[in-house]
Amino acid sequence: MAFKGLTDSLHKVTDRIEDYSLSMAEYYKLRLFKSIMKGSISLVNLLVYGSLFLFVLLFLSLGAAFWLATFFENVYAGFLLIGAFYGIILIFMFIFGRKIIERKMLHKFSGVLYDEDDLDPKALAEEEIEEYQKTLEDEAIRKANISK
Repeated sequence: MAFKGLTDSLHKVTDRIEDYSLSMAEYYKLRLFKSIMKGSISLVNLLVYGSLFLFVLLFLSLGAAFWLATFFENVYAGFLLIGAFYGIILIFMFIFGRKIIERKMLHKFSGVLYDEDDLDPKALAEEEIEEYQKTLEDEAIRKANISK
């Protein structure tokens, strides 16, 4: 009789382990899907807003270049000044902007991958182990009461 109880407990443990591994696999699949979708949505937003921003910047630059050309009475002078302005911005970005951009991108994409509301698999496993130990204790108490 004791052997049968032990084998039943072992079967329950293996069933629980199988259920746990299946649920963890599903959890990680869902988390991967969520991360991929958030990343692709961010990429699409970047492409749409970035292209619109580039069009606006292009037309503003052309307008400023032509305005400066009328001011200096040379067409090439306006375009050279706008080009020099963007060159100076580019140099400052190379010198000062790399760390800022890296920090902001790491912060943004770590927020995409790791949410505060995501469940911690380790905490879930510990809760399930505690629940199973409580179940075993309840069965032991019930069996002790039956044998009396």
